[in-house]
This record gives sequence, C-alpha cells and structure tokens, in this order.
Amino acid sequence: MRSSTRCSPLSDEELNTLFASAWTNRGDTKPAPLDHALFYACAFDGTRLIGFAKVIGDGGVHGFLLDPTVAPEHQRKGIGRRLIEACATEARRRGVEWLHVDFEPRLADFYRACGFSSTPAGLRNLKT
Repeated sequence: MRSSTRCSPLSDEELNTLFASAWTNRGDTKPAPLDHALFYACAFDGTRLIGFAKVIGDGGVHGFLLDPTVAPEHQRKGIGRRLIEACATEARRRGVEWLHVDFEPRLADFYRACGFSSTPAGLRNLKT
C-alpha cells in the first residue's frame, strides 16, 4: 500500500468505484469535483485506489476534511488514519490552523484517535 497527498489526477470512475464499495447508503450521487479541493490524499493497492480523503478551504485558516474513505477489505489496517494524518500534515504546511470534519456518531472513537475533538456545530439542510 502506498499513500500520498500528491496523487495523479483521479477519474470519476475510480472515485465512484471506491465510494460505491464503502458507502452502502450513498445512493446514485457523484463525488464533488476535485478541482475545488486544496488537495487530496490517496492510498493504492498496486494501481487500484483503496483510500481517499480531500481537504477544501475557506481561503483562510480553516480546512474541511471531506470524503475520507477506505475500501471495506482494507479497513482497520491504519490506512484511514494515515490518510487523515497526511491531510493534516499538508494542511498545516499550507497554513491551515483548524481542520474540521463531520462524522457519524459511530465513528467518534476513530476521529478521536485521529486527534479530533467534538464541538457543537450547526447544520442546515438547504434542499428542503
């Protein structure tokens, strides 16, 4: 397994294949365009994409970790933690001071182990 924050361009097909394997409740949505990301980190098994995470920014000191995903057969091997640490390291290098992430309650222990703390936050659904 190799990982990097400097991946060659990824195709929608590569991302969709990974997301479909890992997100059972994903539906038929497509990943957000990568050109809006500050950067993204990838993990590969040979040439197969098995892990992904990206960071977008506010143009200042806040970064937002989005879409951290590891293929199910590669989970619980430290790949997710390494991807998140690669994102944190690169974000820090770029002047980001605060890295935000939203997650489901069942993932709280994982994100705590990655150095995140829980904070109150608000969310408004603009589709309804």
